[in-house]
Amino acid sequence: MNSNEFTVEAGWEFEKDSLINLVELSVERSRDAEADSDGFRERETKVFFRLRHNRMLNDSVGYYVRGGVGRSFNNERNFSYAYIEPGLKFEFNDRWEWTVGVREINSIDGTRGQRVRKFITGPSYNLDKRNEIELRYVNATGDKHSRSWSLGYTHKF
Repeated sequence: MNSNEFTVEAGWEFEKDSLINLVELSVERSRDAEADSDGFRERETKVFFRLRHNRMLNDSVGYYVRGGVGRSFNNERNFSYAYIEPGLKFEFNDRWEWTVGVREINSIDGTRGQRVRKFITGPSYNLDKRNEIELRYVNATGDKHSRSWSLGYTHKF
């Protein structure tokens, strides 16, 4: 099944030595590109609040831990969920870095079928001090199985 997705994330970044480095509110809208064999076409809006902590381990390798809580509004069943995502970032130079992370997702309101593990990896390229492009490959397993590619753009104000 193919789907289309659009995500907007508004965030507030803090000093690098703060315990919490980033606070974000994410709004994601997705819908299946076509109906399934039963004629059903899933639509979903997710609102998610997350926090991130990150540090550099040496000059080129850093770690991050991010997580939070959110709500999924969809045409099947609405539910609340949370996730935690530890990961590593490898900085090759001032412009290129690579991210590897594992996101553990589950409902927090008892909704069944929402336990998912996502393996996330891919490069980021800094166009300049305020603009970044990232490409991510995501492989999801557990209650839902999927593979996807995402292309993201970030502008830092």
